[in-house]
Amino acid sequence: MNSVRYPLAALVCWLAFARTLTPILRHRRREPAVVALCASFGCQGMYLAMSAPAHWTGSLFGTVTWYNVSVQMWIIAVIACQQVLLIHWLYPADAARARARRAVAVIACVPVAMAVLFQLATTHGHPHNSFAHPGEQPYFVAYEVVYLTAFALGKAVVARACWFYAGRTEDTWVRRGLRTAAVGAGLDLVYSLGRFADVFLVHLGWDPSLWANTTRTSLTLGMALNTIGWTAPLWGQRLDSLRAWCADFRSYRRLRPLWYALHRAHPETSLHTDPRGDLSALWDLRFALHRRVIEIRDGCLALRVHQTSGPAPAPPPDSTERERAAWEAAGIAAALAAESGGARAADHVVPIAAPAAVAAPDRADGLAVTGQAGDPGSGAAGGPASDTAGDPAPGIASGRATSPGDLDFSSDVRWLVQVSRAFAALPERERRTPAG
Repeated sequence: MNSVRYPLAALVCWLAFARTLTPILRHRRREPAVVALCASFGCQGMYLAMSAPAHWTGSLFGTVTWYNVSVQMWIIAVIACQQVLLIHWLYPADAARARARRAVAVIACVPVAMAVLFQLATTHGHPHNSFAHPGEQPYFVAYEVVYLTAFALGKAVVARACWFYAGRTEDTWVRRGLRTAAVGAGLDLVYSLGRFADVFLVHLGWDPSLWANTTRTSLTLGMALNTIGWTAPLWGQRLDSLRAWCADFRSYRRLRPLWYALHRAHPETSLHTDPRGDLSALWDLRFALHRRVIEIRDGCLALRVHQTSGPAPAPPPDSTERERAAWEAAGIAAALAAESGGARAADHVVPIAAPAAVAAPDRADGLAVTGQAGDPGSGAAGGPASDTAGDPAPGIASGRATSPGDLDFSSDVRWLVQVSRAFAALPERERRTPAG
């Protein structure tokens, strides 16, 4: 397990190290907090890389025992870097520098004490990790106590500070990152508790071999979560952008059935006359999505048809948005069918659903858009729709969102997607459109 677990976690740390090192090398003025963060990633990467099986790297450092000491020194370096980072986050620059120097001076005593205690332990024989009789190697027990106490205190401070300040930041990704780092530091505490049990509870029946995998896994996972949490503000915004792009592309594709039907009926409303594919939208998706919404609106405004003799009744005020979308789609399909049959322009109307929060139920009936693409007053020509049949109510043909309060572009897209999906669900004969 270690041959896979430690190298993978080390890779995560080294990637984070490289990511944070780039802005440090690029700018002359180096922020102490960023430098400390970068150094903590590098130290974690060194610890995890050196924690791989001893036959990989042990020959570079002499005896295995001193090699293990050098590995644990990197953990103390990680704690020092994280303390410096937190200090620079919490205090003004001048006060932070003084506090950081004091913190580093105190933490520096830990590796010195570890080295002295381990050297004393070697004078009483070769130190070993079996603590069935702790009195046989008192200096090595003291060494473990110093190391594990420093480790536990450092991680507890990091976990508490990260969780505390996560609730006081308004930045979403900073909050998520701090909480992730706090969880990682909490998992690291499992390692220190397990090691304390290995030292002091073996003579009471504790079996270290049963928990070794758990403690090492918690340490590795905790360090990986620390790294992910500290770097979350760096990559979180890009993840949001990617998610928004995917959502826009899904909406763009789902608008196609309605857009294509209107395009066939009135191709003059489309900026691009080739509707064969959507791959061209990938180059400038946001622009393409705006164009598709505008062309759908203009296509509806270009439908100079009148209400048929038996229109479907408008949905009641308490109807769901899906029901209103289905009614809207059915009205568009009826208008397209009437136009394909050669009906006179003044004889039909595109139904415009008025939401309950905006208009009374009976206001939806009889409202018309009489403008044609290219005519004065037509939405396709950039002017307002004619209101000869009354004041325009919210709806597709009026160029506004139907759902109450949906006045922004994202809400408008969501509404049009529902109408387009309802339109695509209609039988083929109901949504057949003429080629313009």
